[in-house]
Amino acid sequence: MQHFGSMSEQETERRKRRIADAVIIAVIVAGGLSIGGVLPAWFGRAVWLLLAAGCWLWLALRAWHRLTMRQRGWLVFWSYAAAGCAAAWVLHTAPEQATLWARFDRICSAILLAGLITAIAYNIIYKNKPNMRKKIVAGNWKMNTLPAEGVELAKGVVAGRGEVCSCVNFIVCPPFTHLSMVAEALKGSDIALGAQNCAAEAKGAYTGEVAASMLAALGCKYVILGHSERRQYYGETSATLNKKMEQAYANNLTPIYCVGENLEEREAGKHFDVVKAQIEEVVYNLTEEQFKNLVIAYEPVWAIGTGKTATAEQAQEIHAYIRKVLAEKFGAAAAECPILYGGSCKPANAAEIFAKEDVDGGLIGGAALKAADFLAIGKGFAK
Repeated sequence: MQHFGSMSEQETERRKRRIADAVIIAVIVAGGLSIGGVLPAWFGRAVWLLLAAGCWLWLALRAWHRLTMRQRGWLVFWSYAAAGCAAAWVLHTAPEQATLWARFDRICSAILLAGLITAIAYNIIYKNKPNMRKKIVAGNWKMNTLPAEGVELAKGVVAGRGEVCSCVNFIVCPPFTHLSMVAEALKGSDIALGAQNCAAEAKGAYTGEVAASMLAALGCKYVILGHSERRQYYGETSATLNKKMEQAYANNLTPIYCVGENLEEREAGKHFDVVKAQIEEVVYNLTEEQFKNLVIAYEPVWAIGTGKTATAEQAQEIHAYIRKVLAEKFGAAAAECPILYGGSCKPANAAEIFAKEDVDGGLIGGAALKAADFLAIGKGFAK
């Protein structure tokens, strides 16, 4: 089996590190030459001030991506307030005989110090906040089982639920025809019911479609949207999915929004671009409140039925990237968004995959059709 890495991303990271190393070396050399008298003292001082400014920016950006919109506003406020107070203090305490350059140098130093302290404080406060994301194992039954078989499968999952940690949230998504009977079979358990799709319209002359309101009326709490098979076989686009997302939220359904690249896109090194576009074109249109009730599922379409295989490390890499893209829009809230792995997750590899920092569970296909396997996957989470 062939494994695919992300050489372009790795090469980009290596290039960034080389540039950072070069800048650090240049600053140290310039400072040394300035101290040794080879370069003017003011030049060395300017270099060190620029280095401090760079550190301030880097720390501020690190904190920025962990913050909500409200928290970002406070970061900006306290940064300006601290800098303003520092500059005012320097002007008030500066000796009368100080030169213009000396005053300017002291003001810059004070502002940078205040900014650094503010940025460091925010990084400490919001560093390594505990992972409170839901652990989710969702079963996508696809077009499998007859209604009576679906009921028996659901009953089997309910019967074995107690063997799995209560911290794991189970969801079953049977075909439309089974929903009512499966909902009955799940009564009294904490297993949630989900649907595999919903209509883009609320109601009307749309033969064969099932409205989100109908799913909610049957007891559904979740709905899978944007699955690779829907995109590939039924031509679902971001425009369609935006309408479906709107319908889901209007009926209090939590979308399990699927993203992922095919083999051609993966081999061409476009996987990050594809996934980013799928998020930007749909998820970026959500409000902050809607985003709090969203589950993302990554499908490595390139590794499904192609003879290729995705490793746990590759799953972590793309999940971490997805979270980074989400953070660019929603800040710290991205840290609370569950991201499920939609590849070939089985009892044998669940623990390895779920151990990864940014993998919060799985969207399970074939293994969800056997109650024992489905439950065993749930046991893959570390307690």
